[in-house]
Amino acid sequence: MHAARPSRPVRPVRRAYHSARIGALAVAMLLAVVSCRRAAIREVNPDISSQGGAGSPHELIDSRASYQRAGLLVASGDLAFVGSIAFLGGPSADSTLVMIDVSFSDHALTFTREGDSYHAAYDVVLELGRAGLPARRVATHEDVRVGSLDETTREEESVIYQQVTSLSPGEATIALSIRDAGSTHSGVVRQAIVVPRFDEGTATAPIPALRARPRATRDRVPDLVLNARATSVYGRDSAALFYVESYGPPPVGGGGAVQLRVIGDSGVVVYADSVPWIEAGNKLRSAILRVPISKIGFGELGVLAGSNGALASPLLVSFGDGLPVSTFSDMVGLLRYFASSDRLRGLRALPPQDRTAGWASFLQSTDPVTGSRAGDALRGYFARLVDANARFREDDHTPGWLTDRGMVFSALGEPDNQIAPNDGPDDRPMVQVWSYQRYRTRLTFVDRGGFGRWRLTPGSEAEYRALLRRVTR
Repeated sequence: MHAARPSRPVRPVRRAYHSARIGALAVAMLLAVVSCRRAAIREVNPDISSQGGAGSPHELIDSRASYQRAGLLVASGDLAFVGSIAFLGGPSADSTLVMIDVSFSDHALTFTREGDSYHAAYDVVLELGRAGLPARRVATHEDVRVGSLDETTREEESVIYQQVTSLSPGEATIALSIRDAGSTHSGVVRQAIVVPRFDEGTATAPIPALRARPRATRDRVPDLVLNARATSVYGRDSAALFYVESYGPPPVGGGGAVQLRVIGDSGVVVYADSVPWIEAGNKLRSAILRVPISKIGFGELGVLAGSNGALASPLLVSFGDGLPVSTFSDMVGLLRYFASSDRLRGLRALPPQDRTAGWASFLQSTDPVTGSRAGDALRGYFARLVDANARFREDDHTPGWLTDRGMVFSALGEPDNQIAPNDGPDDRPMVQVWSYQRYRTRLTFVDRGGFGRWRLTPGSEAEYRALLRRVTR
């Protein structure tokens, strides 16, 4: 997601507080609703951000699988959203704060013009259940306003919706649905959860956040906006933010520090630090952990706090808004039309502890313009992959970027000219010719069966392979 502009209209943050009880358990609930535009969060904390839209049939790598492996909420249906759940200590050990946060794109909503701006709305229904008791249902209606038509089509994460509720420790279920008010599109997620108990001497897992401020007492609603997808962007975000709380009196001799470790997708510790606790009194301490993205690389990582390493949270580092979250090995596989075979073999051979430095060197060496932002060439390449996936899909089994036309487009870009010499009678194959003036080449594709499966002719395929060896970095 690009940095927010101060002049950009942002959706106001609305907070509402309700009280209720869940059946005979007499569990007091405090519900806080926060619904806002992502731009507003970036203005508060411009260095912390995420991206990556939920999976679609045309994605290079289905990011939903990464989100699911990370334990996040992934909606089913035609309104894609991703969410997370965080737990903090409530006013007593018998009361735990449950934070539920989801995010989705402007593109998921139906906008209509209202004067100089555009308006959309959506409805959220949250149901919380305990065994043998009626579910507690909370419904809200939310509005989104943006200042330009371009913003209505943004496919990256841009709307955040957050609810905070208080539950007693134990097993529970949640069901969350979001419906676009301007269409029939909706998404839903259902999940069983175990609400932890926070006695003295316990601590929370690291909570991925976009904004975090320490609270003074356990009976206050935390001033947190969660990073719903636990995702940051390599090469753009300086740090990923995590919030931790610990309960009970400080250890003898002082408050000490929380031990932070980041584990790579290979299980190797890629970053470690020690962060002082912030003493709030009243047997409450907190810490704000900042994980430097440039030092941890990318992919599916884990963030651990505490000496026993039992309190872990996911951190997914992608290459940009709309680009996939993947493992190191998967990412190297996606670069087959971008870098030479020798370079890719070198990347694959890097031991886990050297991947961050090796990747930085790779980015610098593959950018053709001296002084350009690191990774500009790679971002352009991934944009072509995404475009190729959408435009050149030929069947349900082969991604568009792996078809012959998608392969050529990903490596060489948009042709200067496309011609179809004949639409042919039924007994003649369909032909497309792509012309690239900058490479002084013409590549011919043939659809011999008339089923939309375009293949390079043998001569064009040989010419393309030779050209690819020259243009890859």
